[in-house]
Amino acid sequence: MRRGYRLWVVLVIAELLVSSAQAQEPLDLFQDNPTLAAGFMRLCAWNLRHINLEEQARQLLPGQTDAEDFAILIATFAKGLRDLGCDLAAIIEVQPRANEPDRLLQLRDRLNGPSGGPWHADQTDIEYDDPTSPFGNLQLGLLWNNTKVTIDPTADQLLHQLRQPRDAAGTLTEKRMRVPWLVPVRAGALDFDLLVLHLKSGGEAPQEAEVNALQAFITARQSAAAPRHLIVLGDWNIRPDQATGRSRLRKMMAPAASGNLMRVITVEDLPPLLSGWDALGAVGFDTTLARLLPYSHVNAPSIDTLLDHVAISQTLEDAYDHPIQIQRADGTRDLQPGIQIGVPLIPEAQYRNLTDHLPVILTLRTTTTTPTPPSPIGSLRIVAALPNPPGEDSEFEEVHVRNSSGSSSVALTGWRVTNAAGQQHWQLTDQDGVVAPGQDSDCRSTGPTDVPAELRRHDRPREPGWAEGRYEVLWPSRERTSLPVRVDAVSAREGGIWE
Repeated sequence: MRRGYRLWVVLVIAELLVSSAQAQEPLDLFQDNPTLAAGFMRLCAWNLRHINLEEQARQLLPGQTDAEDFAILIATFAKGLRDLGCDLAAIIEVQPRANEPDRLLQLRDRLNGPSGGPWHADQTDIEYDDPTSPFGNLQLGLLWNNTKVTIDPTADQLLHQLRQPRDAAGTLTEKRMRVPWLVPVRAGALDFDLLVLHLKSGGEAPQEAEVNALQAFITARQSAAAPRHLIVLGDWNIRPDQATGRSRLRKMMAPAASGNLMRVITVEDLPPLLSGWDALGAVGFDTTLARLLPYSHVNAPSIDTLLDHVAISQTLEDAYDHPIQIQRADGTRDLQPGIQIGVPLIPEAQYRNLTDHLPVILTLRTTTTTPTPPSPIGSLRIVAALPNPPGEDSEFEEVHVRNSSGSSSVALTGWRVTNAAGQQHWQLTDQDGVVAPGQDSDCRSTGPTDVPAELRRHDRPREPGWAEGRYEVLWPSRERTSLPVRVDAVSAREGGIWE
């Protein structure tokens, strides 16, 4: 063989190898979430609809073959979980198929890398009447990092008694719906049970029966003496923009004589609250209001909807806050949402070719005690609040802040007054002045915005005339790592002042 010909062959092979490597690079779906230190964990729930490479994914991915597209798809989902900082992930719509690799195990292996790693996997083996149908053999999966989370795969339970539909005698009439999956979890000093759901889509039967069965199960369990902590998450397929959906979400709160046993934090801590959804009524497709509402399910021809939910037992109040003060693995601190929905970096039209659901992320403390935060810069404190004044709240809400420093004045320009959900209520300006050492300053909201009140206020009244919530003063964005100052459980009748 001539030398020039050999060189040409080598160059062609090298070019093909480079091209193949580039073609299999994962897509970047989410902004990076820094790794949490010991004492904290992130729990994610994500419906990976196209994990088996449906046609829409083939159209988006750049692979030359199905094998290449699968490699890119698995790598993309693994990178997404890693970038979100998940320590434990509930994967919805795992759908094992005959003569194909197990996609959940491929995800685990990709997370671990070629040298192995701490990631483990487990999945259900739910029996179906027709497992070969397009929506047959849908299983639930878990992926967890065993440096942060401990799970015994032999201790989980499929709650077959909750499966629907059933006849009047209580006998299961068909095996078409999924089965709730109960998994004991230990993370640090925190023990809890994880209940993973995938309810009937479209709000159709037997979803109502599924919710009724879950309500009865949760109520009995959490009403017992010293119940274990419980987290319920997954693809509930329940829409808060529909009256039937709101009714079912309230059932999932497990109302009891002593109050709700569960908090559905996707509609209690993300605006609007459930009462806010009541007030919104029908929401039109592609309207300003539709674009402001939270959603976890993306739809091409219709309004995006909030279908994926997280509920936590009231017993978890020491482990959960929204927002929550976290510590990163590098030792730095930050204030982050306790509950959030992933925001894709790529256009929605591309994203839904991979999956039509967004991940929901829950952050928890896993220590038995909450660390005492350092004193904030300037030593500002809220000493009084008027959270629900007479008239238009957005114009007249008021907080009184005190500079407890003995020597330094604090300029208020650039500070924000928010509630505990982390949403900005108003920005302080030069007009709010400077607070001298040991002095107070009155800060008042001075004008409505074009955002509907249901979205502007996270602490909508639970009873007529009441406002409940937590207010904070947050440091300017340039000091994002500083801590908030907070007054807990601010409650006042309309026109009343808390202090």
